[in-house]
Amino acid sequence: MAKKKNTNEPNGAQARINLLPHAEGLRNVMIWYYLHGMLATKLPWKMTAWTGAGFPIEMLWAYDVFPLHPENMATVSAARGKTSQQFIEHAEGMGYSRDLCSYCKTNFGAVDTCAKTFKGGIAKPDFIAITNTICDTHWKWFQIQARKFKVPAFVFDCPSYVSGTDEKTMERYIDYVVDQFFEFNMFMKKNFGKTMDEEKMRRVMEKSDRLCELWMEIYELRKSVPASYSSAETSASFFPLVVLPGVDVGIKFFENIRDDLKKRIARGEGTLSSGKEKFRLMFEGIPFWYRMKFMYELAKYEAVVVYEPYTYSFGPRKPLDLNLLETLRRVARTMMDLPYSYNLEKRIDYFKKVVADYRLDGVILHENMSCRPSSTGMMDLKEAIQRDCGIPVLILQCDMNDPRAYSEGPIKTRVEGFIELMEQNRAGRS
Repeated sequence: MAKKKNTNEPNGAQARINLLPHAEGLRNVMIWYYLHGMLATKLPWKMTAWTGAGFPIEMLWAYDVFPLHPENMATVSAARGKTSQQFIEHAEGMGYSRDLCSYCKTNFGAVDTCAKTFKGGIAKPDFIAITNTICDTHWKWFQIQARKFKVPAFVFDCPSYVSGTDEKTMERYIDYVVDQFFEFNMFMKKNFGKTMDEEKMRRVMEKSDRLCELWMEIYELRKSVPASYSSAETSASFFPLVVLPGVDVGIKFFENIRDDLKKRIARGEGTLSSGKEKFRLMFEGIPFWYRMKFMYELAKYEAVVVYEPYTYSFGPRKPLDLNLLETLRRVARTMMDLPYSYNLEKRIDYFKKVVADYRLDGVILHENMSCRPSSTGMMDLKEAIQRDCGIPVLILQCDMNDPRAYSEGPIKTRVEGFIELMEQNRAGRS
């Protein structure tokens, strides 16, 4: 039986988010990851690496390196440990700016105070592997920590796929990134005596592609009316895509979620227990990890977030049945051309298609004070969606990991105004 998450509706009645029967399976996936990560940091024959969003995690699994993820642990600090603000303020006391990425400052504070894992702490790695795609803070953040721990670091330099980039230029960018894959192999051989095993890389890519295939199936099922799955769950359930593409543990979990959704849709049910789905929404940007009940509270207004470019971006299909060089070329292209890092023109076209495919009534844009790449161009994006799609767009200026940026009263007022706009918009169409 599906569990229910309660929220209070404005009229005093109870609205509920119906959690899927296998939603709790995520707990087992996370336990597997954290236990294996703990062992990898303790056993002398195991290796670990810090990495982050945008890096092809499959590369680490193919080298038999366990990925530790500071950004993921920062979300743990905010969502579970409720200690992100403490770590952020500690980092600011160390001299880091209020304007700096809150993931970065959470990590600085957690490391400097030797925080435990359940509060968002993370172990010293054997090396660091990162890219500048998606996040322009990665460069200095991980360089600073590599120096602190005295471990080697490798940074992929990925060009930006800006508006006007033609295919000839893109091919040159791909050549540049592929060269770095071979440099990374030399880095691994020089520092750790490891070289690329093509057969293992192929097996890892097959498992990664299966995980992503299931995620794409889940997203197709989210087109159902009423909505079968909301961001209240996907904001957590996409976890296997962050650190576990290339291993088996997340695949069964996604299979169970997909099967739960198929059964729910066959019964004509949705994620809202009331069965009264009024508004279908997109949420663009990283969630407020310290305030995840925001996603549940939308049920008060019979509103459901049915699409998030952020969680979608972690599930691109992987190239199979190609030789190693062609595989690396496809991976390089994907690193530079993801929905989360689209240029403005491509982003507008992408959003317009999603609005139509998922029959959206409105869009919420998180103008994240910590994330310049995801927040750039939001006013232009808002104007384009409202003009071309005829639906309201709400911009919320907050932060993903710093609770000080979330103002309860004003945000509630703005959300209620947004709901009224969608109601008026619907009335005007009828």
